[in-house]
Amino acid sequence: MNEARIEANRRNAAQSTGPRTTEGKAHSSRNATRHGLCSRTALLSTEEQKEFDLLLEDLRAEHQPEGPTEEILVFKMADAFFTSQRANILLTSQLADQKEGKDNSKQVALMLRYFTSADRAFSRHLNDLRKLQKERRLEDIGFVSQNDSAEPPVEPVNPREPGEIEVDLSKIDDFPGIPPLDKAA
Repeated sequence: MNEARIEANRRNAAQSTGPRTTEGKAHSSRNATRHGLCSRTALLSTEEQKEFDLLLEDLRAEHQPEGPTEEILVFKMADAFFTSQRANILLTSQLADQKEGKDNSKQVALMLRYFTSADRAFSRHLNDLRKLQKERRLEDIGFVSQNDSAEPPVEPVNPREPGEIEVDLSKIDDFPGIPPLDKAA
């Protein structure tokens, strides 16, 4: 590149500063969004906030979370469900394209992986929530887990009196690989 072109590039670069408004920044943050399955936000611009809120309220009513941890798990369940629905829609679209003769097996595999991952995440969050709620209920009734103590209590062992256990040593020679005992001892 010659000096004149480099200088022209520098002048142009100084003028392009990117979006300046909050709306412009929000729009440009979604520029690389292809499918939204790796999105950090629960919803894409094409999805309805009202639907997500309804699902979240239904999950809250069903599971009645108490405390921030349980609330987070319920939110993660709703998020995972929406992600699995999004992946399911995209997977269906890819399968329809495949029926038309397009070779998109890599896209189908990717959408299936995202769907499975989101479905597992929902189940994992549900199991974590149930476990946490069970622990809370047990604490409310005064149950203390035995796993909380560092060492389990050791029960004393009563020593046996000599002759209390009868052992027939006459058959010991019948086991291969074991040397015969001196029965006189």
